[in-house]
Amino acid sequence: MVSAVLRLHCEDVKGIVYNVSRFIYEHGGNIIDAQQHTEQLDKRFFMWVHFDCTDLAVDRGALRKHLEKLAAQFAMTTELSFSDERKRMAILVSSYDHCLYDLFLRHQYGEIDADIGVVLSNHETLAHVAKSFNVPFVHVPVLAGGKQAAEEEMLRVFREHEIEFLVLARYMQILTPLLVDSYRHRIINVHHGFLPAFKGARPYHQAYEHGVKLIGATSHYVTAELDMGPIIEQETVRVSHSHSVEDLISLGRDVEKKVLAQAVRAHAAGRIMVYRRRTIVFRN
Repeated sequence: MVSAVLRLHCEDVKGIVYNVSRFIYEHGGNIIDAQQHTEQLDKRFFMWVHFDCTDLAVDRGALRKHLEKLAAQFAMTTELSFSDERKRMAILVSSYDHCLYDLFLRHQYGEIDADIGVVLSNHETLAHVAKSFNVPFVHVPVLAGGKQAAEEEMLRVFREHEIEFLVLARYMQILTPLLVDSYRHRIINVHHGFLPAFKGARPYHQAYEHGVKLIGATSHYVTAELDMGPIIEQETVRVSHSHSVEDLISLGRDVEKKVLAQAVRAHAAGRIMVYRRRTIVFRN
């Protein structure tokens, strides 16, 4: 079965659900699931619709054209995607391998509805991991004073592999506007939940020294403002004085893998909408 996902947001006025449902029905679609949300603060309406396209009465080009007319009527922002047009993702890594292995295994088990086009790294350390999963590996070193040249090469690689979104699986480089602007709201990062309290090196050691009782991780879209992009997923784990630094690192790895995978799955499935500084993530 080929299906589609329609995402939209607009001013919250009467008749949106009726008109969207009628639009899908009149074009031969059959709604499988629909979810909506209203932001009370600014009266903004968000809707996510998953529908069967098996008996569409028009081709996809015509459907998109007709959708433009509906969008104009309500001043909607819309996005329409189809299940057989799988997104292609690139995984960016440095030397930590836990998130990379986790994404590969989840993809192998069919949990991530996207294709992994390439693994790119500023080190060669994890080339063997990509090779073991039959995914191309590209080494792009980031030399002192050469970040722009490196990112230009990265963009060339992404174009070559037709990459639609990026996943920073513990890629330990700060991205510049050159790359961020090229993939706006299409770069997913994960960081330990100690930010901004424990910035810099050895965050788990800092947390241990301060006797934290809660650790966690956050996945978010990358923006020009470091680690301040729209949050997609967060999770925490309670800890105590009995946990060692090694315990915190182990627990932290587990949480990082989980929240990153959840963010990647949601993005690949078209379940996220970005509005201003925040996200609306519709349930699976």
